[in-house]
Amino acid sequence: MTIHGKLRALAGLLGILLGSTACAYKGYAARSYAAPVERSAQDAYAESSAVLVAPASPDPPAPPEPSTTVLAPAQQKPAAPRQQRLVHYDGYTKLKVTSPEDTLDAAVRIAEDVKGYVESRSGNTVSLRVPVASIRDVFTKIQTLGDVIARSLSAADITDAYLAAELRLKTLRASRDRLVELLATANEQQKMSLLREIQRLSEQVVALEVQVRTLQQLAVFSRMTVEAEPRQPRTTSPVDELAAFRWIHELSPFSRSVAIRGDTLELEAPKDMVVLEDDVNDVWSAESADGAVMWTSKRTNEPRGDTAFWLSALKARLAREYPSIDELRIGNFAFVRLSDEKYRYLVGVMADGDDVQVVEIYYPSPEHEERHGAAVKAVVERGET
Repeated sequence: MTIHGKLRALAGLLGILLGSTACAYKGYAARSYAAPVERSAQDAYAESSAVLVAPASPDPPAPPEPSTTVLAPAQQKPAAPRQQRLVHYDGYTKLKVTSPEDTLDAAVRIAEDVKGYVESRSGNTVSLRVPVASIRDVFTKIQTLGDVIARSLSAADITDAYLAAELRLKTLRASRDRLVELLATANEQQKMSLLREIQRLSEQVVALEVQVRTLQQLAVFSRMTVEAEPRQPRTTSPVDELAAFRWIHELSPFSRSVAIRGDTLELEAPKDMVVLEDDVNDVWSAESADGAVMWTSKRTNEPRGDTAFWLSALKARLAREYPSIDELRIGNFAFVRLSDEKYRYLVGVMADGDDVQVVEIYYPSPEHEERHGAAVKAVVERGET
């Protein structure tokens, strides 16, 4: 192909990239996150941060007595704007009830009364998306539906990640626009280099648009998961187990209680996921816009065992609770994949000297695993950062 032919091909590709960036991003958002009301990132940022702040701090000291000196209007200083924070909440409540189905129906009504909606429902568990302004009220009301077995409510500040992503997106768009302007005065050789660089920047813009969208949605709608357990005697109780293995019975795709009681294990954020910083519980986690989540922790390697030993412990204690279980290896981790009617829950372990590293992954559906599995696998293979 001649240089002129290559230029025409690259120019055509540029037009497709620039014209399809917004469409590709909108298409991803539409299929991966079906929120009831569409908002721009800036509107959602303003709305969510106006009603949501980090967990309540102690009451501030009483203000000083007003001064008797009155400043002229020109001398008065405007009050500094209060830093608004974006916070994503993740709540979990496990209840013992007479009728799990009726209980979950009641939980759905509580969420819908505040303009929330059902993210997923499977068996005796429902995951709800709730506006951040109502998350605490919903959390309190759901606990009245039965006997509370377990509950948790974590808060992750995503403000810095949101602002950093927006700033980088703005910078990339400006750089790309500048290169497009330079095409008008460039010679043929320069045009080929410019078109390649524009293509690279366009791909980065699409990825960052997805990241900004994910963070914006997490700030607008938090997650509340409700698990209803029927009132019946347990055939197997973790009380009968050695204390060192009880944490395995507490593993759940809807609760991070095991990770909260462990030590921190940090990985990279998989593609199309963002890291949620939980400064209160010090748990590393990452989430996608469509609800796929992974979180990690470390535990003491006691009783002392290798990776195969802990994999056998997982299988022996979790196989009774799920209709389907299989094994897989990802890097140095040994995983069990636990399948329910709809969702997939993966738990991986790796013995590392005095520690056991634990990775938990929740996919709301098999399609979510197909969509995010490769990116998650790549991060697990690279291991701790």
